[in-house]
Amino acid sequence: MPTKGQEPGRAPGRRRVRKLAELPVEETTAAAPAAIAPRVARSGSLLGGGGVRHHDITAFLRQLILLLEAGTPILKSLQTLSRRGERASVRALVADIAEYVEGGNPLWQAFDRHPRHFDTVFVNLIKASEASGTLVPVLKRVTTYREERELLRKRVRGAMMYPIILVFACFGVLLLLTKFTIPQFEAMFAQQQAKLPPFTQAFLGAATWFSNWWWLLVVAVIVLVVLYRAWYVRNPLRRLTADYLKLKLPVLGPIIHKNALVEFTRTMALLLKSGLPMMATLDLTRAAIHNTAVANCLQRIRDSVEQGGGLEEPMRASANVIPAVVTDMFVTGEESGRVDEVAEQIGETFDEEVRIAVSTLGELLQPILTLVIGLVVIALFIALFLPIIFMVTEAAGGGA
Repeated sequence: MPTKGQEPGRAPGRRRVRKLAELPVEETTAAAPAAIAPRVARSGSLLGGGGVRHHDITAFLRQLILLLEAGTPILKSLQTLSRRGERASVRALVADIAEYVEGGNPLWQAFDRHPRHFDTVFVNLIKASEASGTLVPVLKRVTTYREERELLRKRVRGAMMYPIILVFACFGVLLLLTKFTIPQFEAMFAQQQAKLPPFTQAFLGAATWFSNWWWLLVVAVIVLVVLYRAWYVRNPLRRLTADYLKLKLPVLGPIIHKNALVEFTRTMALLLKSGLPMMATLDLTRAAIHNTAVANCLQRIRDSVEQGGGLEEPMRASANVIPAVVTDMFVTGEESGRVDEVAEQIGETFDEEVRIAVSTLGELLQPILTLVIGLVVIALFIALFLPIIFMVTEAAGGGA
């Protein structure tokens, strides 16, 4: 019989979530640890880790999948790839993994020795797949996940670079004007001993200041960026506040928000489809998300599931981060026992929305850039050309 305030149709789904969360400790450990596995820090510099790029790892995983599907043993596959890689740093990395596996250690521990290239989600999925004998399917799934996540990250990074490039372009134009064009007008006004209106005087004074002290603005921006990254976000509370504000930024905020939701739903779908229990999934998903505002919501969801509750209540309480439509879809998945499928559908939907938002970002910023350029042109006309017109008019009147 459903409890007070609970709809009868929701009981089966919630029982399923509780069942996933309440697996015995031994079973959870065999599939994947319920908490994030401790990482073994290993210096990437010993293997030239700085030269191993993200797509190098993805290419290595794709080749490893092909060899395993062809029936090649895991050790021989790793040894083959350690000689085949195009980059010396990648060959050294794979050789170290092969050597560790040859010593009788499991593959997931070999990957765990290199946290720079194989994150916690990846390592735990490999551990679960080795225990269940599903290494190749899980490798395929996680490699596709890596590719999609990197592609989305590049889109968002490109979207954030576009306004920065526009700002630098405007800054460069203003610098050229104040360095070369406006001084010519200023010299002409001085030679003619023209009486300048207050707006022109203020404009020339601002241009002179900008021409002499533009570097101070650059230094101030650099100092602010360094302070933000090296000091401000080091504090968890300040980092949480900053990540909340990122979601509310004009133009870029919706892109950042949807990107965080894609990270959340895709990671959750990947882990659930790979057979990990709900508690381990929530722990690992929380660790994989870069935005701490969304990660904080996942912590509340995890606490609710751990106490025997469902997904809906903590999601509804986080409506400023998790949209109501996402909560509704998760509730539907919870009721039907298809949380993994629903999470995957949400990820695909928001990924498409991010793609559309990035493609239309230029159209949104063009009117802003046009307005800025228009204001600069109007200010130039009023400050520089109107005094010239008055000078010519006075000269013509005096000559008459």
